[in-house]
Amino acid sequence: MTGAAEQGHPQADDTVRQYWRLAAGLFVGGGLGAIAPDALHQPAHPPTIYLLPLLALVSGLFCWLISDRAAARWLHVMLAVATIEIAVTVGLADRLFAAYFTFIAIFAAYVFENRSEIAAHIGFACLATFAPIVYDFGDARDGVLQALVLVPSLILAGGTVAYLRERLSASEGRYKALSELDHLTEVGNYRKLARRLDEELVRHDRYKRPMGLVVLDLDGFKAVNDELGHLRGDVVLREVATRLSQTVRTSDLVARQGGDEFCVLAPETDRAAADDLAGRMRDAVTTIALHEGRLGACTGVAVYPRDGETAEKLLAYADEELRAAKRSKGAEISR
Repeated sequence: MTGAAEQGHPQADDTVRQYWRLAAGLFVGGGLGAIAPDALHQPAHPPTIYLLPLLALVSGLFCWLISDRAAARWLHVMLAVATIEIAVTVGLADRLFAAYFTFIAIFAAYVFENRSEIAAHIGFACLATFAPIVYDFGDARDGVLQALVLVPSLILAGGTVAYLRERLSASEGRYKALSELDHLTEVGNYRKLARRLDEELVRHDRYKRPMGLVVLDLDGFKAVNDELGHLRGDVVLREVATRLSQTVRTSDLVARQGGDEFCVLAPETDRAAADDLAGRMRDAVTTIALHEGRLGACTGVAVYPRDGETAEKLLAYADEELRAAKRSKGAEISR
């Protein structure tokens, strides 16, 4: 499982909920699927055999009921219990139910990301396939043969699902990275800023720490495009992104909000440190030379929680400071 699941990330919580409900469906499906084979078994089973399907149905109902609040780590316990239930069913009902161990391998490979965890669950299921040897020693040969067929099947099933899931996860990761990248400047885009801002607000609220947000807007960038052309303007924007990325800490996020406006999200940053960061950002931009003079910029600063406790309020506060800085700079130039 991902670390986000244990940290209470909303999307991760929803994923864990779906895993529990998938387990519930497998329990219920397995229980219902066992009723007909039990009824048709020859010689006939005693009526008490139907307690095993009932146990599976109850287990499925339990998984569904706790799906909204059960932690991801308890999925390990659930899967171990499921393995034991299958082993008991094989011993008391019929060996054909050993096919259910395949669901253990597939579920473990699909749900868990850590290969050691997957191997542990598949290994436990493989060990359980040899259980008939213990309680039916007289027919040990058939039990060993069945286990020798099942064990490689479980390993292949689990390995195939794990491989496909990892490939899919890698593809999703690449797509997500591209979707959060500003393709002109190769810094984050507004989508990435919004996601990181929401995540950092949750973390900073938990630990009661300040967080800085600095918005930067270039001075007279329209004139750069008009006089030098859009290609030169694109080069300038890329240079701004590079200088800002070199100025901030590795834990800070540089994002282009659009046009000639950039934003830096600075975790664990109070007002004094945020003001200092804004000054360094402006200084970094002024090192970029144009055909006549150097580039300039204005900044606006907002600090959580003093200036706002939501992403919208922080951005609005920083934008208001930015507009005030531009008005003040414009007034100085006109004098």
